[in-house]
Amino acid sequence: MSEVRKKYDLIIAGAGLAGLSLLWQIRQAGFVDLQFLLIDQDEKRSNDRTWCFWEDQPGPFEHLVYRRWDHVRVTSSSGEVLTIPLRSYQYKMIRGIDLYTFMNDQIQADPQTTRLHASVQTVDPMDGAVRIQTDGGDFIGETLFDSTHRMPLSDPNAIHLLQHFLGYVIRTSEPVFDPSSPELMNFQVPDSGDCRFIYILPLSETEALVEYTLFTEALLSKEAYEAGLTSWIQTHLGSTDYQILEREFGVIPMSDEPVEEFPFSNVIRIGTAGGYTNPATGYTFRTTQKRIAQLIAHYTTTGEWKPDAPLREPRFNFYASALLGVLNQRRIPAAKVFWELYRRNPIDRIFRFLDGESNLQEEIRIMRSSPYLPFTAAGVKVLTNRIRRYLA
Repeated sequence: MSEVRKKYDLIIAGAGLAGLSLLWQIRQAGFVDLQFLLIDQDEKRSNDRTWCFWEDQPGPFEHLVYRRWDHVRVTSSSGEVLTIPLRSYQYKMIRGIDLYTFMNDQIQADPQTTRLHASVQTVDPMDGAVRIQTDGGDFIGETLFDSTHRMPLSDPNAIHLLQHFLGYVIRTSEPVFDPSSPELMNFQVPDSGDCRFIYILPLSETEALVEYTLFTEALLSKEAYEAGLTSWIQTHLGSTDYQILEREFGVIPMSDEPVEEFPFSNVIRIGTAGGYTNPATGYTFRTTQKRIAQLIAHYTTTGEWKPDAPLREPRFNFYASALLGVLNQRRIPAAKVFWELYRRNPIDRIFRFLDGESNLQEEIRIMRSSPYLPFTAAGVKVLTNRIRRYLA
């Protein structure tokens, strides 16, 4: 093992959403003297992703919101359209390049933050510190925040799906988009027995991000994604005359495998590595901001990073597992599950439920709007899996 180059107060492994959000929120909270080491092998200079989320109040990156909407749409497999007013919420979009550019500027102007373009090779927890070995040298920090850990997805008593998508930002020659509302789910895709839909973020009447999204166990070939997306654009937008401005591909784990948010006393996993991603929807942005704020608030009060409150109340993990089970077992078309959810519930109830902020009365109403038998069967299997895990 090579000689340690320097000791830092905090080391952040991964300069994605979670790592950059943590750095920004800590600085905004007034901790300007803490010395950071931010490690990522990527320079983050391209628009490689888009974060979308709902909020009922301004968030930490409000100044970076590229588009915001007061309505959303959902389209059934038969073509019926729900246009849903968001009441006290807004649906917001932040482009990856805007967050990266802003935080790159902040880091360059911050003498207490060092950025290292390298990959993490080993993490060695020590007494009161953590030693990090990278291909750019070895470093010690009092605390490591790690967003690079990958879920093993190997627990036989867990449900494992992937949310994967190919998106094009396209510009059409004729106006074909309604810029007043994004389409969260359009189920007018060929029925493959699994969960597939089109997701649309309209930027103008002639420009939008159009994504072909799947919740399945395995990825497709590159050609299959492209064929599905191109076919939908040509069939439902009625346009073959369009320009592809950007491409976006992503894979998000959708699994109820238990995650260790605090695997060691001085190691904290953040982002998807820490279980921030909602296992049943793939949404991560708002939970990331909320959980990081909780970590900082607890540190401000106690000098410790581990808050007393769990990431989610246990019942919300159970709800997510049940929905995963329904999607995995395919006892009912996914299009019907989500269509009934949006058709029979006010949107603010759905958002609170997905954020883990609903009350029991609201949750019962959501359950009553869901297909009873498939969800009951899925719930029983979830309980059975948890008993097996406990006994193993």
